[in-house]
Amino acid sequence: MASSSVNATYQGRVGLSASGALLNWLSQVRNATTGTFATTYTTNTTVSNAWFVAYDTTRSGITGQCHRVPLFFDVSGITANNTITDATLKVWNPSSGNIFDTIIVKGSAWGGGGETTTLSTSDYDNLDFSTAYSSTKTSWSGTAYNDYTLNATAISNMNSNGYLNCFLIEATFDYSGVSPTLDEGPYGGVVEYLDATNKIKVELTYVPSGYGNNVIGVASANIKKVNEVGTADISNVIGVSG
Repeated sequence: MASSSVNATYQGRVGLSASGALLNWLSQVRNATTGTFATTYTTNTTVSNAWFVAYDTTRSGITGQCHRVPLFFDVSGITANNTITDATLKVWNPSSGNIFDTIIVKGSAWGGGGETTTLSTSDYDNLDFSTAYSSTKTSWSGTAYNDYTLNATAISNMNSNGYLNCFLIEATFDYSGVSPTLDEGPYGGVVEYLDATNKIKVELTYVPSGYGNNVIGVASANIKKVNEVGTADISNVIGVSG
């Protein structure tokens, strides 16, 4: 097996802030189709409340907010000739930690396959709550990487697509589709984008795709010779063990 790290190709933040006398956080904020802001980061930036949930009483009524972190990784350089077997997504927090929950879910921002290099407010709902790519992380570590072991679904999609398109989101309310209690929050965490040393990245373990014990669809049991050399005398083909 071999291993490699791939830095995030595209990274950003998209969110929504709304207010009203009878604002419903679940229907008007969490389930909205379009955000009120979208930011793509291309230089080192530390962002407070990069992922964020809030539901508060204000002088003007009620205010609700939800921020999400869309990420895109081009892993085609690995999957072109290899099969990913394990993957860990790592997001750096340079500040203090907290006990709030987060999770990685499937995304379709950035044009779906990386065709678009900048976020738009329409990417706010370009995520799939029904397809988790990790388990829930129950704390947000400070001055450290926050690690997410990606599951078999994420790994399969990377091997098939050559990319990882995902969202980092708050888990207790945003992912679960449960409204926070009014005035109990907020819930959020700091993310540092494009840190010179601690970039957002995915660490991959992979194996060569090899020839799968067949050559052009012919099983090894039916191959007697390769270039007149008997198969009993062949230990590997272009470095791939038989």
